[in-house]
Amino acid sequence: MADRTSVRVPCPGNGANFVRLTNEVTTPGGVGHPANTGDCELYLHGVDRNGFPIHQGLVSLDPGQAMSWYHAPPGAVAIAAQCSVECDMRGELTYDTPNT
Repeated sequence: MADRTSVRVPCPGNGANFVRLTNEVTTPGGVGHPANTGDCELYLHGVDRNGFPIHQGLVSLDPGQAMSWYHAPPGAVAIAAQCSVECDMRGELTYDTPNT
C-alpha cells in the first residue's frame, strides 16, 4: 500500500532551488506515480553526494502530466523535483510514498 503525498516545489527553480523527495535509503526504490499537479513545468532528477543535480536521466512533466515510476540515475543519493526557471506560478508534485 502507498499514500499519496503532495509537495510544493518553489518556482522559479534552479540548480540550488529544488525539493528532495527521497534520501539515501529510499532513493533506490524510486518515486511511484509522480504527477505534476501544479501550474509549472517540473523536472525530476537525481542529486549527487555534493547536493548538485544530476542531469542524466532528467525527466520533464508538464502540468497535468504523470508517469508510472521514476528511478534516479547511477550515483544519485536523492531524487528531487525542480520547477522550470521560466515559471513564477505554483509548482506542485504528487507522488506515492510507502505506507508502513
